[in-house]
Amino acid sequence: MRMNQADHFHASGKPVYDQRATAPYLFLVELDPQRVVDGTRYDDKNYLAEDVTACGTMRETCPVCEEGHLQLVLRQKNVRVAHLFCIECTRCFGAFLSDGTPALAD
Repeated sequence: MRMNQADHFHASGKPVYDQRATAPYLFLVELDPQRVVDGTRYDDKNYLAEDVTACGTMRETCPVCEEGHLQLVLRQKNVRVAHLFCIECTRCFGAFLSDGTPALAD
């Protein structure tokens, strides 16, 4: 049985629309990890931050290494700014909508 979008209603009585229909295009900007998380820089390429938990895998792939999907990292004890993280090349990215609005709210 397939349900119609008009059959879905929020508790307030307003209809709930399918948000998966047209996903917005995200612009990714590489961020300096020292400004994003508390950690230690070991050399030009390696920065270690402890106790940082990713919340899930995103549909976006890393624009630098193109090896895997980015991980969503929300604000937490050692994380100052919500961002997307590439586990393959250990880069951090900010995500923005086409009008410049941050896609990840703090």
